[in-house]
Amino acid sequence: MRFGGGVRMMGIARGAAGRSGPWRPWMPILAVLMVALGGCRKGGGEMASLARVQLPDSVAAGATLAVDSLRRAWVGTPGRLTVYDSAGREAARVAAGGQLVPRVLWMGDSAVYVRAGGNVSVIDPRTEKRAGTRQLSPVARDPRGRWVYTAGRRGGVLGLAPGTLKIRWGWPDAGAPATAIAVSPLGDRVYVALDASERNGTAPAVEVRDAQSGRPLHRWEAPAAITVLEAGPDNTLYALVGGSVTALRHGSGGLAPLWSVAAGDEPRLRVSPTGTRVAVLSEDEGVRLLETGSGEVVGRTDEAPRDAAFDVEGRLWVLYPREIRIMR
Repeated sequence: MRFGGGVRMMGIARGAAGRSGPWRPWMPILAVLMVALGGCRKGGGEMASLARVQLPDSVAAGATLAVDSLRRAWVGTPGRLTVYDSAGREAARVAAGGQLVPRVLWMGDSAVYVRAGGNVSVIDPRTEKRAGTRQLSPVARDPRGRWVYTAGRRGGVLGLAPGTLKIRWGWPDAGAPATAIAVSPLGDRVYVALDASERNGTAPAVEVRDAQSGRPLHRWEAPAAITVLEAGPDNTLYALVGGSVTALRHGSGGLAPLWSVAAGDEPRLRVSPTGTRVAVLSEDEGVRLLETGSGEVVGRTDEAPRDAAFDVEGRLWVLYPREIRIMR
């Protein structure tokens, strides 16, 4: 089923806490009916543009986009970040080193955290100096600014100093490679996506840990490998699981799946800071804007973009080769 084709309500073959439940012969039939009745319809109209920012030069495939609090666009191209104002004028340029395309992970008051390939760097945009660079795979920030979190090959979590990325502490390994990491909006929980482990006989999962002690609180077993985790401001967790986007929420037994939709080819996930929308980008489906409570498609554009990002007001900026469209 193509991306626009439906919402799957989760929890049919698994319990509310994500544990395997007893098999029933009617489960496959019920699953098909829920997909059919729950949303096998295109959904959402074509998104309209509020404004268009014309770029002075064309950007190639692989370019990245971020939007700062001043509503300036940070466009990543090989070896550099270029900052454009709302009129498309170049406001700044930051060298990222080498020829890899940098992506802005997040921005602080005086530092920009940038990923280029396997390296994450802390860059002062005024001087272009690096306060720290470290080879990191999954990485997430503490919303309170205390730590930068990462996870190792065996699922152990490390706390890094925000300004320098130097290791300050670590939690024990979880026994499987970590594929993604996220932090709750209050900073009290750390979510670690773990790959399957044949050695330990474990399936892909999201492990929830207490941020203060590192103590495991809950484990949600996933139906497929998890490649992305993003925490929304309302404490909903969004994951790319196999070929689907899945929303997870906390219940009495821990994380429980709320809905899941097919995500198209090579999907990318963007979560609005307002907590009301999630954007999914894919090569074959373009952009789909989802309502976070139900997964329903509320807006779309079929033209595949280079990248997209939400601004602080929750408007979606979509990067195309010669322009940025700010969507309604």
